[in-house]
Amino acid sequence: FILFLSFSANGKTLKLPEVSAEYVCNTKFIIGVASLETRTFHSRNKKRIDTVIQNVPQSVIIDYENQTATWVWPKTNSYLSLPLQKKHQENLKKATNITKLEKIKSDYIHGFAVDLYKLKVNLPDGTAEESTRWITKHGITLKEVGFIEGDQGKIHFYSEFSNVKVFKQDERLYEVPK
Repeated sequence: FILFLSFSANGKTLKLPEVSAEYVCNTKFIIGVASLETRTFHSRNKKRIDTVIQNVPQSVIIDYENQTATWVWPKTNSYLSLPLQKKHQENLKKATNITKLEKIKSDYIHGFAVDLYKLKVNLPDGTAEESTRWITKHGITLKEVGFIEGDQGKIHFYSEFSNVKVFKQDERLYEVPK
């Protein structure tokens, strides 16, 4: 769930570090009282996220090169593929404004050297995010804590990667089972 975001203020472009490595990790997302745990595989142009929702194992495989997202339900041998709308992705990147990106300090988390950033982001729908991110030299956000504020109020969120392994991913991970 990491977006490439940038904003130009006073001639200076504020930009998060780009992810430059292939990796696999466990992820825990907490938004308000909701919690989601996943196993994420990230390669150069593909991402696979495995999780269990209401006791149903499922995966989503995103292929940025072929512009498809495929949901897979292995227990029922079912899948659904949909095209991604590249124009919408590009418009979201252009309309997302980073209004603050301040490196606070360097630290270590889960054995990785990270830089801590204070971040403020305004999204096209009027939603605002204020957070702190722990980002590796590879551009991987290992931890994020903050608030999202919009029409429905203000909510706290937390995400953290664990068991992170940086290495080239096997392409078979991104195949849709037949």
